[in-house]
Amino acid sequence: MSQLYRSLPSLQTLRCFEAAARLGSFTSAAEEMCITHSAVSHQIRAMEEAVGQPLFTRQGNRMALTVAGRTLAAETRRALDYLSQAYAVAHAQAVPRPQMLNLSLQVALAEHFLLPRLNEFKQVLGPVVLRMTSLADLDEKCPDDTDIALVYGTGDVPGMIVEKIADEEVFPVCSPAFLARYPDLSLERMPEVPLLLHSQVTWNLWLEKANLPIVYPTQSTLLDDIALTIRGALAGQGIAMARSLVVRDYLRTGELVRLFDLSVPGIFSYHLACRSQDVRSHYAPQIDWIVRAMRALR
Repeated sequence: MSQLYRSLPSLQTLRCFEAAARLGSFTSAAEEMCITHSAVSHQIRAMEEAVGQPLFTRQGNRMALTVAGRTLAAETRRALDYLSQAYAVAHAQAVPRPQMLNLSLQVALAEHFLLPRLNEFKQVLGPVVLRMTSLADLDEKCPDDTDIALVYGTGDVPGMIVEKIADEEVFPVCSPAFLARYPDLSLERMPEVPLLLHSQVTWNLWLEKANLPIVYPTQSTLLDDIALTIRGALAGQGIAMARSLVVRDYLRTGELVRLFDLSVPGIFSYHLACRSQDVRSHYAPQIDWIVRAMRALR
């Protein structure tokens, strides 16, 4: 096998051939490799002598590959790509990797809580790289590589140490534009307007407290994530039953308005989970920031 390898062209010759084949020009290949045109020509001639047949033919101002040249160019490019990837992997393994915090959280918390505050959170992170993994609404099962999780649910996060950080209340919200289309909106007219409903969490508790029949307008839309119901409300598509902590920013800016002075406790609560007590201690500043920021929304 070693005799076979000795018959191969040098890496420099293969690089010259690949560049000339790709660019269709010895001159362009020379410029790309920062060598002379004659050096490229010499390398290609040596390669043609080694394989015993021409690899290029001149066509006007271009150097076109022969049939043998096209076959060899494809294999040469594949071999160089493989070598490049192999060396890149080896280099990456030799370079110390930055510390990474794997944070799992539900889409609504990512979109409507953390992302608007990401710059502030990064100041607390320092040199730590943040990797966010999104979970479906009410999903409390996190990937195995999760360090910290922020979830709304029962607090049953498998394999993690969990602490409750906040309760929740829910109430209907809509955009100012939607409200302008229904200026006479009242509790009694609720069955006449489109609602943005969560497919897993009903409005029943709120409707009962409002002494309204538990019926839903036919023009309502069912969505499987609170993040989508809020996004729909922001777009003026209907009334959403909102969790107060998730929409607090939008109420403050006026992008959403609260309808009626009536709310009910949320069915679930917000929880912060850690993979271990060591993780809890190691990321204490980051965890404390999350807890403070969430509680500040109440």
